[in-house]
This record gives sequence, C-alpha cells and structure tokens, in this order.
Amino acid sequence: MKLLSSLPYIKHIEPSGDLESDVIALLKANDKSNTVTHSINVSKTCVELAKRFNLDEEVARYSGVLHNVSAFIRPVDMLNYAEKSGWYIDPSERKYNFILHQRISAIIAREYFDIEDERILSAIACHSTLKANASDYDMILFLADKISWDQEGVPPFLAVLEKALETSLTHVSLEYINYVIDNNMILLPHKWLVEAKVWLEKQT
Repeated sequence: MKLLSSLPYIKHIEPSGDLESDVIALLKANDKSNTVTHSINVSKTCVELAKRFNLDEEVARYSGVLHNVSAFIRPVDMLNYAEKSGWYIDPSERKYNFILHQRISAIIAREYFDIEDERILSAIACHSTLKANASDYDMILFLADKISWDQEGVPPFLAVLEKALETSLTHVSLEYINYVIDNNMILLPHKWLVEAKVWLEKQT
C-alpha cells in the first residue's frame, strides 16, 4: 500500500495534471498553508540559483515545490514508515522524527505525483541535511531551503551565503554547514550532514 493511502487522516485531491497546482492543493487540503508559502518561495529561489549556475530550471522548480510535501504527516507516522521500510534511521531522526520529512517527501513525490527524475527525488530526500557526493541540484535545493527559510525575519547566515555564492555551490554549501555548526544552530547533526561537510571540504 502506498504511504498516503495507509494514513486515514490524509485528505486527498482530484489531480488537475498541473504539478505545482496539485502540490499546493494537497497541502492546503491538509491545512498546511504556511508550507505552501514556504514551498513557493523555495521554488523561486531554486529557479534563481539554477539560472545562475546554468542548470535545468524545471528540475529546480519542481524540487522546490515538492520538498516539504509530507508536512501534514505526523512525525510518529514518518518514523513508523521508516522502520517498516528498513531504512537507516539516524539518532537525530530518532530524537526529532520530523527530520525524516525530507525522505518521506521524496516517497510522496514518487508515489503520489509520479516523479521519476532522480535529480528531483535525490534533492528532495536530502534537502535538510545534504549528503556526500551531492549533485548540483541537491545543493541548490539545500541552499534555497535555507535562503528562503520558514521563520520570521532574515536568516542570520544570509550575508555569508550571498557572498559565498560568488564562487561555487560546493563553497556556499560548506559555508552554511560551518556557520550552523559553529553557531550551535544544530543540536544533533545528522550523519549525512557530517558526511557532506567532509566531502565538501575535499571539493573546495
């Protein structure tokens, strides 16, 4: 059984055939209007970064729209799905189940929205933590999610990222990770984040 079909509290939509409209409709149907605003902003930032680094704008846009599509799933259900699927579960995910939303969103993108492009699925699945051997699309979504964050005010690291963007995606991704670690913004770093930091240090 597909993930969303197994959760009785999920409200489904009648697909229109337009991906962005359908993602927005699904989020709104499940009372996640704030996620809609964030997803639209992230999508726009993804496109801006794709233009800047000569990448496929459609891949970037869809990654942004879909990245938090699992926001309406209860964190405990995310953990249950991960356990039943035999996934590696990081200590950070055990403590803060919602971190699993990046991987769960990729599942929904594939199952519910028939996304088959691995560039999109990969970017969604690591958009919170990044990972080693990240693609340019992985890094674009990772950065766009932080630049267009869902909290009040301007991100404290924004100036650092904007300056680093003058060089490369690997450099700016490493600058972000170093910033949040040095400023104790991540209490329990995910294994993937640590591995991404090591990999990025070798690229820059």
